[in-house]
Amino acid sequence: MALFRRTKVARDDVAALRDWVASRSGVEAYVEPRTSVSPTTVVLVAGDGEFMRRSVASPQAAANFARSVGIPVYDTNRVGLPQRMRDYAVRQQAGRRQPSQAATSAAAAPVRSARQWDAIETLASAAGVTAPGSAATNDELQALLRAARAKAHPDRNSGSRLTWDAVEDAAHALGLR
Repeated sequence: MALFRRTKVARDDVAALRDWVASRSGVEAYVEPRTSVSPTTVVLVAGDGEFMRRSVASPQAAANFARSVGIPVYDTNRVGLPQRMRDYAVRQQAGRRQPSQAATSAAAAPVRSARQWDAIETLASAAGVTAPGSAATNDELQALLRAARAKAHPDRNSGSRLTWDAVEDAAHALGLR
């Protein structure tokens, strides 16, 4: 079968794809069209969302492969990629992220300069909340910035930009966007 462009690679890839399909349940094939930056590809998606993507010679070759292994084939231009594939990727990233989060929670609080502490106080004051502790994460500071921007926006303060400018200066001092 002329599924792939190079013969030795083609045999190895076809065998790997067949093994992948045989070892998983609920597999479906999704054909992605050729673009100016990538060739035509087939994405095999298992029932749990695990996936494998390989380039193919043509959409017809991908469809022939899918039929030969007895799995349904879909055109991504018509149906898109399945949500379970994206959910699987998110689960995998969350699994990788957990050990590093444990390491950072056990680490010492970040060292901040006096200018950064003043910026945190400015944001807390503008948001109308108490300033977070010394172990505040960037996510917590980002949430504080959003709250401060919401309350300090000139449209909410009769056009006054004084508080807004102070909040933006504080965000810059903390390296937040």
